Amino acid sequence: MLRKSIIMMALAAAFTMNVSAVQIEVPAGQPPMPGADASIPANAYENYRAGKLSNYKSSDIVKAKAKYQDKLDKMVANGKLSKDKLDAEAQRGYNQIDLAANESTVILLHDQDNNIRASMPAAILEGDYLSRSRSNEKEDLQLLTERNTLFMLGSNVTDILDIVKTKADQKGQFLYPEITEGTWFMNDKFLNQNNPMMGAVVRLKEQPNRPYIVGIAYRNHPVTEKMEQVMSNYIIPSIHSLDDMDSYSETITWENLTYRIPKGMKLKAQRNLDNTTTEVREYVGPSARFSVLRWPVKVDNLYGNFSFKKVINASKVGQPLSDEALVQSASVWNNGVPSYMIDNYRKGKKSKIHRVLRDDKYYYAIDLLYTDGAAPYSHIQLRNTVEFSDFGNVKLLRKKSVNISNKNKIKKDKK
Repeated sequence: MLRKSIIMMALAAAFTMNVSAVQIEVPAGQPPMPGADASIPANAYENYRAGKLSNYKSSDIVKAKAKYQDKLDKMVANGKLSKDKLDAEAQRGYNQIDLAANESTVILLHDQDNNIRASMPAAILEGDYLSRSRSNEKEDLQLLTERNTLFMLGSNVTDILDIVKTKADQKGQFLYPEITEGTWFMNDKFLNQNNPMMGAVVRLKEQPNRPYIVGIAYRNHPVTEKMEQVMSNYIIPSIHSLDDMDSYSETITWENLTYRIPKGMKLKAQRNLDNTTTEVREYVGPSARFSVLRWPVKVDNLYGNFSFKKVINASKVGQPLSDEALVQSASVWNNGVPSYMIDNYRKGKKSKIHRVLRDDKYYYAIDLLYTDGAAPYSHIQLRNTVEFSDFGNVKLLRKKSVNISNKNKIKKDKK
């Protein structure tokens, strides 16, 4: 009887796994998709929990927490921290370490030519947006890079991409629910540099005539199982068309900024906060409140300098809704412009999504407070809504410094 129960439990687990796990189809005659792992949920990208796909090793996290605990113990010994506050400070530090280990990056491309998003399990705050026209073709490519990580998403398949695919050391085809045609490829070197890369060229079912490319590389690292797993189990499942956003959200323009709000929400007020230069727009809807704040950037603040990183750090510390909630975060890039988002999702309870971004005149803070299950849209739909933005002068902003964590770049810009 016990043996039968164990078998039934195993079958139940296998059935559940097949429903929610990554299921990449490989056409007949094609090699298997490298790294495909049925134990990883297909929606792993939705809550920024990287797990074993994180850039951080478990041993690194343990060491970081031990180092932080040692720092606090010394502060107590020196009288800089009271013993009764030690545990609270330690937990706060542990939460920040966990947050860093599970951060993600989201890229959204949306204009008259592109309408796609994808994400990867590493927060990247430096990037370049390449846009060019050639004859009747147009190429847009968002290239993000920080430390040893490279992540890119672009449209069209130019001669460069054709060369990359032709020279690929390994390649094959695959299908996925959002993807009607997909080709994966791996190279030991990318653009003649020691940057082994895994990439994919895909066509979405909503946009069958437009090919997109997505790629990942870890500098000076050989092709590894981890790279394959990140591409197959996190990046590919995260690739989605933005075409369906009009069904659950609408676009609003506030001078230079364009953002989205959940459908059904109404503008309650637009006002200045008392005795400040901060302006706010407030929207209300079923079990939800949505607000957009903006305040001027100081004249001596260059676009993309450390002032933005300070806002990010303040967001990390200040956004928890409750002690029981595990806050997640991501760097979010819209058409080449960076921002930062905190997702404080609590299933069936009050939740909050907070995002900070800026142009060359204003900082912006976007907040959505809602009750999960009572609000008319799902968590991922609400998050997609808050992620989306654009600027009227986006081409100008792309030409300015958008490196918001590189000290050398900052010093150079200030000369």
